[in-house]
Amino acid sequence: MMKMVSKFTLVAAVATLAIAGSAGESMAKGKKAAAACTPGALKTAACGPAGCTMQRCWADGKWYPSLVACWQPWCPK
Repeated sequence: MMKMVSKFTLVAAVATLAIAGSAGESMAKGKKAAAACTPGALKTAACGPAGCTMQRCWADGKWYPSLVACWQPWCPK
């Protein structure tokens, strides 16, 4: 019984390392391609007479709509 448990644990550890290695490689490739923006950054998307809508950069390096809004004189460029 103990041999079977240790074999199962070994197989699970090897599988986990294989998955982590492949995920790390794909994440490294994604970070190189996703250098478009700094995660957490905000930018002005569209402005109207009353205010502007904003977009936020996420960890994947893409811009997404944000709930943050600003008024004309204080909007970031």
